Amino acid sequence: MLGSLTFFTGPMACGKTLELVRHLQIYSEQHVPTICIRPSTDTRDENVRSRSGMTFDGLTVTGADNTALGKVIERYDVIGIDEAQFFSPDIIPLLHNAMQCGKIILVSGLDTDFRGEIFPTSLALLALPETIVQRTRAVCAVCRQHNATRTQRLKNGKPVRRDEPTVAVEGTETQISYEPRCIEHHVVLP
Repeated sequence: MLGSLTFFTGPMACGKTLELVRHLQIYSEQHVPTICIRPSTDTRDENVRSRSGMTFDGLTVTGADNTALGKVIERYDVIGIDEAQFFSPDIIPLLHNAMQCGKIILVSGLDTDFRGEIFPTSLALLALPETIVQRTRAVCAVCRQHNATRTQRLKNGKPVRRDEPTVAVEGTETQISYEPRCIEHHVVLP
């Protein structure tokens, strides 16, 4: 029996994690063995938490050990992956194999970084012909229209330069924050 692989994606605050948690709860309430895996890079919370407050228990893993991750995946029928962009693209063959073995794989993550460039892991997910892609837009923080396709990184409330590191977690001591923006209001300084 073939499983499925669904990728909930889009910019910040578009409801990616909300959809992930909602789907995981549906399976969990029916006593289907369900787990949600989150990367250790995301230091904001120990659980998987949507901006609306919905949560699901998360298993925090480092992206380096696919053998250990594969053993975890073997024990569950439904596997959620949150913040997929923080994992290495090496995880994709593991998820694809699990799907081919009948597992239901639900993945949530940003499609592009603050520069508007696609994350390698997101690209690998989008490249799989079996992936069901649910791309959602958000409300732009500037014009307040439901047209935001980009994630704006701010440092001390101002757009950052292109040469900033690709990964910077929101809420750290460096005053990093993110907001959804439409293409017209998305700014990356040279």
